[in-house]
Amino acid sequence: MARIAYPTRESLEAETALALDGMKPMNIFKMMARADSLAPPLFEATTRLFQKGKLHLSARYRQIAILSVASNGVFPYLIAHHKPISIKVGLNEDEIDGILNFKLTLTGNDLSVYKFAKESTLLADVSDDVFNALPQFLGEREIVELATVSGMYNFFGRFLKSLRVDIET
Repeated sequence: MARIAYPTRESLEAETALALDGMKPMNIFKMMARADSLAPPLFEATTRLFQKGKLHLSARYRQIAILSVASNGVFPYLIAHHKPISIKVGLNEDEIDGILNFKLTLTGNDLSVYKFAKESTLLADVSDDVFNALPQFLGEREIVELATVSGMYNFFGRFLKSLRVDIET
């Protein structure tokens, strides 16, 4: 059970209520709306991660990074929501289960993306060896997007966990 009650739409500032209306009806967004003026830009940034053409980083790499953050950070809400998205973007069950159970079947570039997100989650830094593998297959913009996705999902996971936001059933 969430540590703080989810707000009612009527209790929110008008800008926040309108921004929340544009989001999927998920508890993460309802809880973020409690922060009123902080919520709309967070909603906008989150939406851009999933709009086609907004990121140069591939959806596959985005999802590998998110699942790496979710599994290494032990963020069950993120796992629950991102397993199905990961399947939609082309990860198979073995790859997903490997990420979530630390029995990786990933290789090559996929593994490099996983390691980047893992180290940024567990260490708040990334080793030179892990970082230096990225320019072999990602441009600078994609590397920054990978760092942004990893950082944002670490934020989301910690937010969800500290407030014990309920996973929708």
